[in-house]
Amino acid sequence: MPVTARDRVYAAAEALVAEDAAVTVTTVRERAGCSNAVATTYLRRWREDRAAAEAEASRLPALPRGVGLLVERGVTALWAEAVRSARTEHTAELATAREQLATARDDAGRLAALLDGAEAEQATVRTDLAATRADAENLAARLEAASTARDEARAEAAQAVGRAAASDAQHDQARTEIADLRARLTEAERDRAAQAEARAQAQGAAEGTREALVEARATLEHARAASLRAQEDRAQADAERAAALAAVARLEGETAALRGELQAAREQAARAERERATEAAARAQAEGEAAGLRQVLESRPADAPGRD
Repeated sequence: MPVTARDRVYAAAEALVAEDAAVTVTTVRERAGCSNAVATTYLRRWREDRAAAEAEASRLPALPRGVGLLVERGVTALWAEAVRSARTEHTAELATAREQLATARDDAGRLAALLDGAEAEQATVRTDLAATRADAENLAARLEAASTARDEARAEAAQAVGRAAASDAQHDQARTEIADLRARLTEAERDRAAQAEARAQAQGAAEGTREALVEARATLEHARAASLRAQEDRAQADAERAAALAAVARLEGETAALRGELQAAREQAARAERERATEAAARAQAEGEAAGLRQVLESRPADAPGRD
């Protein structure tokens, strides 16, 4: 069992080759169970090692001794020239292909790192979005509580108005009684002691009415102040809720933008993989042409004696 990330990536790549499946960063990452950055790094090394092994296996051997004895009239020069030409073309094409492959691998590495960062940032955005939604629900609950408090304040204000109206009625009644007392005092001037006592009683009743009216007015002012505070709390809660909804909208917009960047990164990685496949096909074609030339050169010594 592979125990290191490198061993897992190498084993996954070899298994994909054995299955005749596409060897990409995505398939290796899924098979090896690692991140994009790790898969990109070790897959690049695996491809370099594999290319070096293939180049070593396909290296053109030295001219056989038997062929050198048979070829005496320019075949050696022709062989050397053909080998030099094939190697020159193959080296140039291989260098170009390696340069393009290195560029594609660097791009794939950067895209893999960008993809990992985008996935982490998306997870963070999702966490922030959940927290913002929780805050919005909390604000909604506070707004509901403020509405209840406002309704209670309105009820209390209505009760205070009712009490004030009752106090006004009592005051009117007291005024009526005072007028009656004054009439009675006018009719009973002879009984000054009784008149003084009646006046004192009327003044006491009037003072009690005034005190009740002052208390009712204070209760009404308290109810009005409570209603005003409830309205202010409602306005503040509305503002906080609007800010929370705006934050939710902004986070959702950022999430959509991150998704677009992630899709673009994946498309770029796919283009890099297609370019790598094209480079592999070109290299295979060059190796095929070299092999054909080698076969042609190997078949010429057999025809040489007949021409002599």
